[in-house]
Amino acid sequence: MLLDNYKNKCAISIKSILAVTAISLYSQLSIAASDATVIKHNPATLAGDSVEVEMQGGGDVRWILPGQRKLDPKIFGTPEAPLGFEPDVGVPIAMRLKNADGSAWTMTAMPTPFSDKYKPITGEYELKLKDKTIYDHPLSEDEVKFSTTFTSPDGLNNYKLMVDKVIPAGLQHPIMGGVGTNFVQHGMTGIGTKLMPTAFTYVAFWGVGKLEVNGVEVANNRVVHLMTTCSVRDADYKLVFDDGVDCTKLQTHLLMPNEVFTANGPERSPVPTEFILPNGMAQPFIHLMFGSNKVSGVETVE
Repeated sequence: MLLDNYKNKCAISIKSILAVTAISLYSQLSIAASDATVIKHNPATLAGDSVEVEMQGGGDVRWILPGQRKLDPKIFGTPEAPLGFEPDVGVPIAMRLKNADGSAWTMTAMPTPFSDKYKPITGEYELKLKDKTIYDHPLSEDEVKFSTTFTSPDGLNNYKLMVDKVIPAGLQHPIMGGVGTNFVQHGMTGIGTKLMPTAFTYVAFWGVGKLEVNGVEVANNRVVHLMTTCSVRDADYKLVFDDGVDCTKLQTHLLMPNEVFTANGPERSPVPTEFILPNGMAQPFIHLMFGSNKVSGVETVE
């Protein structure tokens, strides 16, 4: 079952910009259905067979709100020589703003899941994973067991998310068989959205999860991406450009876009957060940041 290669449409609305920057970031994720979509090789394993990682986190937890994202000229170029507009991972030209004289990009035209805006919440997570398969492959032997509980910024909603199934293959870029350790992604790499800076990643997974809201299961097929990276936010929690990434610290990011897997293929579906934004709409995605993390299995800076 393949995820459709969503085309970037240029209708300027909050739904369309979230589709481009939240949904289509994950439109490359797929469970490959035929050899035509898979590199022709056996699922090779890592040197030393596998890497097993255990993690726990909590303490400093922040809920990222929708907001515009400033555009790094190293990643997105200039209006005269634009870069970073590749389908699914880039930002379409029509969804960028310019400065007064038109010589530079400034920020995205509409809100994204990668803003400087946040609210503190309470939450914690536990993660166990195995990185065994190097390449994307439907027979990937990568494994994940993840659970997290957290609250909405207003304290009115309680969430539980569980993931025990990796997505073994990507459509638009490799996802390391579902679990990756010790690699670089985002920014200039072509792996993941360019709205995030290029960052060394200690561990990451792409999976399908079950979500409960206030004790009620609302979905068992949400796309989930987690990664522990060098710190990509400054002292004021602003999302930095490439030259501001700080590898003396680490952060864990949890992203749940408005997309689900169904029997009929992938479908766009807002995450039922029940958290109401100032515009009266429910936030359709979840992006959490964990600043306190305990990691075993890979060497980190902390």
